[in-house]
Amino acid sequence: MTKKKKKIAILGCGWVGNALKEKLELAGDEVNCLSRDINMDTLVGFYACDALIIAVPPSDEYLDVIEDAYFSVSLNEALDTQVIFLSSTSFYDGKKIIIEAEELAKIKDPDTVILRLGGLMGYDRIAGKYTAGKTVEDGSTNYVHRDDVVNIIESVIEKRVKNKIFNVVAPIQTTKKEIYTQNSKQFGFKETHFSENSSKNKSLSSDILCEVLGYKFMKKDVTEFWL
Repeated sequence: MTKKKKKIAILGCGWVGNALKEKLELAGDEVNCLSRDINMDTLVGFYACDALIIAVPPSDEYLDVIEDAYFSVSLNEALDTQVIFLSSTSFYDGKKIIIEAEELAKIKDPDTVILRLGGLMGYDRIAGKYTAGKTVEDGSTNYVHRDDVVNIIESVIEKRVKNKIFNVVAPIQTTKKEIYTQNSKQFGFKETHFSENSSKNKSLSSDILCEVLGYKFMKKDVTEFWL
């Protein structure tokens, strides 16, 4: 059976968005990277799509950009566009802009799939690299490899999932002290120092995501992300 070609739009083609674009195009889909010039993208029909992935990072105009994207999708009433909103696990830390963005997304389209991404890692994004030589608090990690994020988004599109909120973190986590120290030895940068205090961040699970999607993580263990 031949796979039906989908038209997919990505608002925010950064580190994840570009990797997703490449993978979906290899699968035969039409993928358009959107700019923040909503009028131009709407004019050329990019928002008339099967799926829209909102992957823009928080900024001063974050909520306005999100609202404009939903408005542009709503102009195509004949299409049942699936919207996937990339949020963050900082939702659980009470980060105001993240909470407001998720609330806005669900108001604009209750069928939106919200993916609360853990700390994005892999390739040249190496845990401990940017704290080398500094002193920080220890705490548990909530990391996820970029390859898994891309695969999960692809699975959500393929299965036409709607109206779900998923945590997206690797199944096996560790502590910052363990992974920072491991990486400093592996890559040769200075060790990070740790204060006596430990952050009380919440350990999260992707069990619901795995159950609903039938997904198996490629990179299960944070300590093996760079091996």
